Amino acid sequence: MMNALSGYLPLAQDKRQVSWLRIPFGKLAWVTVSLPLFSFIFCVIWSVFFNFEKATFTHCKVDNYLPSISAAIGNFSPQRDVWRTAIGTHALPRLLVASKYYSFYRAVLYKWAHFLAAAACWLTVIENLALVGLTFVSSSDNYPAHEKLFIIFLISSELYMVLTCVLVSRTRSMPPDELDKKSLKVKWRLLTLNISFSLLAVYFFMRHNSYCEPGVYTLFALSEYVVVLTNMAFHMTAYWDFNGCILLVGPRGIHLR
Repeated sequence: MMNALSGYLPLAQDKRQVSWLRIPFGKLAWVTVSLPLFSFIFCVIWSVFFNFEKATFTHCKVDNYLPSISAAIGNFSPQRDVWRTAIGTHALPRLLVASKYYSFYRAVLYKWAHFLAAAACWLTVIENLALVGLTFVSSSDNYPAHEKLFIIFLISSELYMVLTCVLVSRTRSMPPDELDKKSLKVKWRLLTLNISFSLLAVYFFMRHNSYCEPGVYTLFALSEYVVVLTNMAFHMTAYWDFNGCILLVGPRGIHLR
């Protein structure tokens, strides 16, 4: 896999392989996802302790105990600044991970599936760009735009996870090793949880708006948390997919070995 992934981006391979920086690519992928993970945890905790009443308020005016994600990350400071910094910082490395996944798919999948691999990579790019958009256009600033960006993010992320699991499990031309099998097994579990809690989030949101029952919006918020956390964990499986690969940054470009 590592030989198939080798090559400079966008320049040709330098035989001398002079590098200024050597980074384990799996760890880079893990750190990239950790930025939004820990900022998300911070935003929720800070909102509960310091903005509880405003963060949990809804038009129903009933008791709720947790803020929605939009309220936690976009309506208050310093949460908004922490989240925007994390998302802005992690956006470019996410694009690099997407390009490396395409090289990975071309190395291990049948040729007829390469166009599906390209579609999967474009879906994660769209997901990433939509996340950046809804982060910097909060629901309080422009609710219609924020809502549309969130829908694009949700649909593209779900399609990406589904397509990734199907591709890796059904169209491989190379037999998986034990780490590949572990990564795929975890991906399927995370996908199942993500879809299940996405449906629950929709149900609780509609029920809250229809009946204004105390605590239902809290269940919606919890479901949202699981959706976001399973999405992040799904992307973290890149740590296994690129285990042993090294990112080299040198005078001739970026090289993965």
